[in-house]
Amino acid sequence: MSNVLKCEHLRVVFGGLAAVSDFNIEVGENQIVGLIGPNGAGKTTVFNLLTGVYSPTSGVITLCDKDLAGMSTIARSHEGIARTFQNIRLFKDMSVIDNVMNSFNNRMSYSIAHAMLRLPKYWKEEEKAREKAMNLLHVFNMERYAHEAAGNLPYGSQRRLEIIRALATNPKLLLLDEPAAGMNPAETDNLMETIGKIRDAYHISILLIEHDMSLVMGICEQITVLNFGEVIAQGTPEQIQKDPVVIEAYLGKRRD
Repeated sequence: MSNVLKCEHLRVVFGGLAAVSDFNIEVGENQIVGLIGPNGAGKTTVFNLLTGVYSPTSGVITLCDKDLAGMSTIARSHEGIARTFQNIRLFKDMSVIDNVMNSFNNRMSYSIAHAMLRLPKYWKEEEKAREKAMNLLHVFNMERYAHEAAGNLPYGSQRRLEIIRALATNPKLLLLDEPAAGMNPAETDNLMETIGKIRDAYHISILLIEHDMSLVMGICEQITVLNFGEVIAQGTPEQIQKDPVVIEAYLGKRRD
């Protein structure tokens, strides 16, 4: 299995404090990998490094063997990294379909002049984008909400819409930052199905941060555990569940 993502010896220092130190991870083709750890462990910082929000103090990030050093967030999106956030970031007053179509903007081939003058090329591209957006909504049983305001959707549907928007950028690697946050058990089960469907239907790799261990253990093939910015364990769900270092990080050391 070839790697879609590979991080080697990543380190980032803020004001003399290493937020992430010697971070290494590999995500293979069509693989679902979990990144877990206690609050403050550095997980979101890793996502910010991968997407170019932060620049590493040292270390290498490659996507499909291409070094991402110096690339902006937009450039990394073009290369194939898409991300969702802990806090839902939708255009809540816009319709569901317009939210999805907005994600196609960086791949539209018409110019500003075409858009301002409403030339035929503009309408042709917009129609293609609308069709693609409806197809994505259909895959996730969301087409009935197409013309609803995004802010009026149930919470679980808003989460799905954020993932659909990320998929609209045609990623090679999808980063999910606490996708089950705020969900009830039924919504979490539905989300687990959705993540599996994404991997199988779109043949992309997924790296997710999540505190819901039932979701992580139920869907991830490999798991990396962070604590205080350092990797303390890597392995299969079965290995991670039995790892005494991981248990101590989550539950604390038992007194004799």
